[in-house]
Amino acid sequence: MKTLVIGAGPVGTFTAIGLARRGHDVTVVDRDPGPDADGAWRRVGVMQGEAPHAWRGHVVRTILEEMPDVVDRLIAQGARLGEMPGMPGLVTAMFARRPLVERVLREVAQAEPRLRWRTGHADHLLADDARVRGAVVDDDPVGADAVIVATGRGSHLGDELRGPVQGGSCGTSYLFRTFRTRPDAAAYDAPFPSFVTGPDYASLVMPADDRTHHVLLICPSDADEIGVLRTEDGFMRAVRSVPHTAPWADTAAHEPITPVRVGTNLTNTYRLQGPALGLPPAAGLFFLGDSVCTLNPANGRSLALHVPHAKVLLDHIDGDGTDLSLLLDQWAEEHIRPWWADHVRTDGSLLRRFHGEPLSPDEPLPSDVILAAGEGRPDWMPVIGPFSGMFAGPAVLDQLREPVRQMLREGWRPPTPGPARAELAVAAPVG
Repeated sequence: MKTLVIGAGPVGTFTAIGLARRGHDVTVVDRDPGPDADGAWRRVGVMQGEAPHAWRGHVVRTILEEMPDVVDRLIAQGARLGEMPGMPGLVTAMFARRPLVERVLREVAQAEPRLRWRTGHADHLLADDARVRGAVVDDDPVGADAVIVATGRGSHLGDELRGPVQGGSCGTSYLFRTFRTRPDAAAYDAPFPSFVTGPDYASLVMPADDRTHHVLLICPSDADEIGVLRTEDGFMRAVRSVPHTAPWADTAAHEPITPVRVGTNLTNTYRLQGPALGLPPAAGLFFLGDSVCTLNPANGRSLALHVPHAKVLLDHIDGDGTDLSLLLDQWAEEHIRPWWADHVRTDGSLLRRFHGEPLSPDEPLPSDVILAAGEGRPDWMPVIGPFSGMFAGPAVLDQLREPVRQMLREGWRPPTPGPARAELAVAAPVG
């Protein structure tokens, strides 16, 4: 079967390799030509190309099942597997910067004998009689028996064949910088990222490969302070004034290796394959990755949903196309939509709190508040643990909602340590 994969991010490239190894003749289309001769690579049109990425255990286990050689190469090039404390062998995550993962995936893909790489832009899809026939790439028709659209957040390819997008903006932006730990200092080697919600912002420390880590601040997109925080001096003053991030922004121990970068236009969106549940957009046409769902990246859940979703396609691509479209929708309704709905609820509540609105016990309780209430409650861990690790969906928290409401009625509120956002912008100068 001649198959066209449009979009060569992690999901698209993973899918392309899997298809080629199943005997498909695969053409991958992506407008990014790849790394420069000196190894430098800024992904064309990918805002989040250098941003922190969470490669949760779901991603690692799926890649291990489908193409273990990819994981072997990643580890050989500096990626690190995190394991659950006290449970050796239970992988919680892989710590690696996105450029490393994409470079390895691209190298593996381009070595596949049945896979062809084409640098270009897919202008529109070719379809007639409710069947996809390929796509037009830079004004050149490219025929295919099946087309997989795995494009990024800003793409509208195939919109005319689908139903409406649900959801929209998160209302937040993030600022981050990457650090490399100096040889005589201890690197961030925890098995999990560290996330703390402050008074009117949040902060995150994310481990990566080769003794590197990312430090982030997450603020409302309309915050006046962003103008100061996005400068090198302003960012460093801020992260060194937040107790949570200060140790990991200490330049005596951790060298900054990137400028301050800003992630904007963050969204929580969800979309079915075609015009309605179970209706294919066109025979032989399938959507994966961000073309199905986008999530606020702060919780690192997107790839943990998208890569297993792509595995469903790989395992059923040689069956009936209409059945596969329905199967992809059913899988997404069960495994992706609940997390999207949880993000919409939680991010909406968090944004209101960032703007100073009080938390009410009568509002639909967001998951971050339930997790905060569970701090110091080991009896709640059989519920909170599976949710945090994404081994159980958001509905598992329902049994804790009423106890947390009662805590709120009695005056408890989630702790918000650290200085206020306005104070970050006028923190003491960096020494």
